[in-house]
This record gives sequence, C-alpha cells and structure tokens, in this order.
Amino acid sequence: MWTITNSKSLEDAIFNLKLKLAREIGAKRGMTVVDVGCGQGGFTASVARTVGASGQVIAVDDSDEYLAEFTARLDRYKVKEKVTFVHKDAVNLKSVVSDEVADMVVSYRLLEELRRRENMAKIVKEMARIVKKDGKVCLTELSTKARNKAEEIYIRLHKESGDCFFRPDEIVEAMKNAKLTKIQTKIVDTNIWFSPEVAKQDLGFAQVWFDEAVERSLGLLIERYGMKYPALQTFSGIKV
Repeated sequence: MWTITNSKSLEDAIFNLKLKLAREIGAKRGMTVVDVGCGQGGFTASVARTVGASGQVIAVDDSDEYLAEFTARLDRYKVKEKVTFVHKDAVNLKSVVSDEVADMVVSYRLLEELRRRENMAKIVKEMARIVKKDGKVCLTELSTKARNKAEEIYIRLHKESGDCFFRPDEIVEAMKNAKLTKIQTKIVDTNIWFSPEVAKQDLGFAQVWFDEAVERSLGLLIERYGMKYPALQTFSGIKV
C-alpha cells in the first residue's frame, strides 16, 4: 500500500483514476459526450482527453460556483477548446440540450449532491432523452460499503455533511423507468490512500474538506488511519 503524502500527488492520482474510468465506461475518440453535474471539472477533463481532438464535451451544472476552478482545470489538461459549459439544472435541460444529441451521457458523483431525492429519477430521464439511440448512459457513484477504516472515514465525512446516497436498486429502477436497457453495475476500486496530513487539508478536487466540525467528529480517526478514496460503482444502460 502506497500512501499519498502531498496534495499534488493526490490530485494526479484522482485524475488518472477518472481518466481510466472514462475509458472503462466506453468513452471513445470522436464522441460527443454530455457530462451532467460537472462541478470542478475533473471528470469533464478526463472525458475530454479521452474523446480527443475530434470529439466534444458538453458540461452541465446548476451552479457556476466552481467555474473559475473548472476553467483552470480544463486549461491544465489542455482540453478547454473541446468543452462547452452549460449553466442549467439537470432536472430540465430541454431549452439548452437537444434530444439525442450525444453519443454518451455521463455523471460522476452527481446524485450524492442532490438535495431533493425526487430529482434523481428526473435527471436520469433527462440523461436518457439526450443520448442517441444505441448510446450509453453511465452514472458513477461512491460505494458506501466501506472495507476498511480509511474508507469508512471518507464515507462518514460525506454522510455527516448531509450528502444524499441512493441504494443501487433505486438507481437501477430509475434507469429502467427511463427506458434504458442492458443495465449493468460494476464496482471499480481506487487504491488511493492518503495520509492524515493530506486528509486535514481542504481539497475540493478530492471532495475532501477539513474544519472544526470534522476535527471534532473524525479528527482522532483521521490521525490514526488517514483516508482512502472508496470504491466507485458504475451504473450503465443503453437507449433503444
């Protein structure tokens, strides 16, 4: 086990994880991909790198809070020209994203950020509307089945902050209701461990933060075990 001890190495490890994931879920050179809930742009950049110069990415988010960081990340990975940012709630994208415009529609840890659970099914239906026939919709979410203390700490951090975690069967049911077929789920390990010193930094790109509340709740556990980026679970389906 190799433990990451600085934030630069952690950011690089997470980007490489997302780059590998983009390829594993089926993003290919020349594709048009819509990334729903793009946030700070880490997964967007990974997808843009994968689709290459002949592809394009439409990145959607209902907030422009991270737009400066999003743009900087695209610049860092030299993919800015291939990405179009759309400021819109993913519950209803009809005014900005046409039917069947994308070869693939993806999201990365979007659902846990929802504050209204009923929006999950609506977002999945929008993703299915946007993708072309025979195209793929793929959602990637954090697995909440901790296999060690370091993963447990990371998951607790998000649960205690109020993140919204759906059961896998709920996500699969929403995909079925959106008329997607050949639905598959897969667990993707990460093997990204980071030290207490790194865990006690505010690392938005890793969806990790540290403040007085976290110190009171998890500080001693972090000192003892550090953190590990938990496994991911992918949910993919095909539009017919």
